Amino acid sequence: MKSFYSNGKVLLSGEYTVLSGSIAVGLPTKMGQEMLVENNLSKTIVWSSYNKDLVKWFECVLDVKSLEIIKTNDKKICLRLVKILEQCRFFNPNFLKSGKKIITNLNFDQHWGLGTSSTLINNISRWAKINPYALLKKTFGGSGYDIACAQNNTPIIFSLRSGKENVIPVDFNPDFKKNLFFIYQNKKQNTLDSIKGFEDKKLLTKSIIKDISKICKSLILAKSLDEFRESMELHEKIISYVLKTNPIKNNFKDYNGSLKSLGAWGGDFFLAAGPDDTLDYFKKRNFKIGYRYEDFIL
Repeated sequence: MKSFYSNGKVLLSGEYTVLSGSIAVGLPTKMGQEMLVENNLSKTIVWSSYNKDLVKWFECVLDVKSLEIIKTNDKKICLRLVKILEQCRFFNPNFLKSGKKIITNLNFDQHWGLGTSSTLINNISRWAKINPYALLKKTFGGSGYDIACAQNNTPIIFSLRSGKENVIPVDFNPDFKKNLFFIYQNKKQNTLDSIKGFEDKKLLTKSIIKDISKICKSLILAKSLDEFRESMELHEKIISYVLKTNPIKNNFKDYNGSLKSLGAWGGDFFLAAGPDDTLDYFKKRNFKIGYRYEDFIL
């Protein structure tokens, strides 16, 4: 049996702008996805996916030669998987020549936006011995920072240079991390939809891209919580202007701290930088899923 594991991710900064040339800061999470592969004597691919509660949420059986669907409980997801496997064969014609039994295990909720797709792409790419960034481009799209997080056990600075992924692991272990919290917004944002929606925005100037890159560096180098919060708020102000959308702090004006969206605005997790009772503040407002930095980020 072969085993593969990839880290989940959150995008601390550089959302949207990274696709246009800014740097971004990615944080790999302590939660991720495991994939187990073993030989199957039949001429089929038997695929089973389990959620964090060990409940099977997806299954399918494919013909190993044609990748034709024999059985599935979700045709839409199955067709997406078939496309991924077809692309793997395009990049590696010797891939998947015999029957296999595959099990995937998530240890985070697939609705949280922590990388159900990117961890799968990275695991499958390692199995198929192909470039995960190339596979991502042919399937889900995006900058590729999530693949970098899947592969690294420290925060990263990520950028695209002439279409080439540039990944720099960084040491981000601030004294004030006890004041950093990740809160789930109770709804998932579709990455594909958010990317397509942003393509219509015309306000992303070279000056803004430069400013966001500078803020990304400031976040990593911040020596105090006040410095970090100042950079958070400036980042929110700029992206709010570009998207013509209110920053998330407008929804929690009485919170005694700073808030920043993570990744696509409107869903998934956001970052709170503030007092020790931050998790209690949000639980009282029905945002019951929240983590301290040290419990969430590698």
